[in-house]
Amino acid sequence: MSLPFITVVVGFFFVVISQFGARLAARHSVTWFLASGFVLVAAIRPDWLLPVARLMGISLVSNMVLAGLTMFLFVQMLAHYAESTRVQRQLGQVVSALAAQTFPDVPATSEGGRPRVLVVLPCYNESESLPALLPRLTALTRATPDWELDFCIVNDGSVDGTAGVLRRLAPRNHVTHHTNIGVSGALRTGFLLALRLEVSYVVQCDSDGQHPVESIPDLVRSARSGQTDLLIGSRFCDVATGGTDTLVSTTPLRWVGGRVVSMLLGMFGQQAQVTDPTSGFRVYSPRAVATLLRLMPDEYPEPESIALVALAGLRIGEVAVAMRPRTTGTSSLTGLKGFQFMTKVASALFGLRLRSLIRKEPSALVPTAEGAAPPVMSLTPREPASFPPAEDGRLGG
Repeated sequence: MSLPFITVVVGFFFVVISQFGARLAARHSVTWFLASGFVLVAAIRPDWLLPVARLMGISLVSNMVLAGLTMFLFVQMLAHYAESTRVQRQLGQVVSALAAQTFPDVPATSEGGRPRVLVVLPCYNESESLPALLPRLTALTRATPDWELDFCIVNDGSVDGTAGVLRRLAPRNHVTHHTNIGVSGALRTGFLLALRLEVSYVVQCDSDGQHPVESIPDLVRSARSGQTDLLIGSRFCDVATGGTDTLVSTTPLRWVGGRVVSMLLGMFGQQAQVTDPTSGFRVYSPRAVATLLRLMPDEYPEPESIALVALAGLRIGEVAVAMRPRTTGTSSLTGLKGFQFMTKVASALFGLRLRSLIRKEPSALVPTAEGAAPPVMSLTPREPASFPPAEDGRLGG
């Protein structure tokens, strides 16, 4: 096999891998890697497939014909899958935009000129944890004199009693997706809502009760004092956490996965290599919201959002938090799902890094730090076509 032919084939698949997180959804990266491996073997060393071919009574055609045919079919499959991914993303954007508009309006100006903070809590089948969490959130809104704090539970198509609990205990503090579109979709809904409310900061928090919501004011103050665009509440930060065992609030598998993801994030610079990249307890500035609304990952947004914010030249930081162990429900990253998570995240990060290197101009991949990206979708005339940061640093037109 000639070196030029091998170079062309390998280069072709590098281009394919670079599309994860762009035209292709990383959620199906395992299938793509298996298909890519088969095509590579068939194109470069078809003799390795002879035992299988003989077992099935098949005679292999010439290497050139096989390589051309498989690559043609692969490109066709790629084009169809890319179109399917595009449609799925558009549907998710519609679901988010419609849900965000159902949240009650607030006065155009905050009381006493206090900065507004919106806590966004993605929620799926958390009917058991919400009754204990909602009173804590309500109490928090009344105990933050220096912030005008509000919260929104994003019910992401739950199929248990979550909807009933929210209607009863948080009638004006939730929105509903009528189909499940994932954490990224729920976060996008919260970001679109933040545009309409013109908030100063968005806080992401889990709805299972693990995150210490009482620490939200301290996180926002840290983000504001440090002028940080993405501040992550970390279980493994070097700052002392009172001697608490950090593994109490997570699993060994998730801890190991976090270390691997942190190493992968090193491709995007030292500040992206945080200690707890999978933490869903974080604070976003208006510039970070603008960046992620334009380039929201398909699934598991926490690790990839760090890379996107780093590529945009924004500031990333982390502070130590002591999280609680899960008392209800089960983690979504156990067993085989943990392996799938690592494959998806690695695919998305490698693809994002390859695209950032191929495209010389950073502005072609992410919005610049000085400007803000346009919203993903606008369904009402009151939403502007673009939203540069206001003079006070809030989101809005």
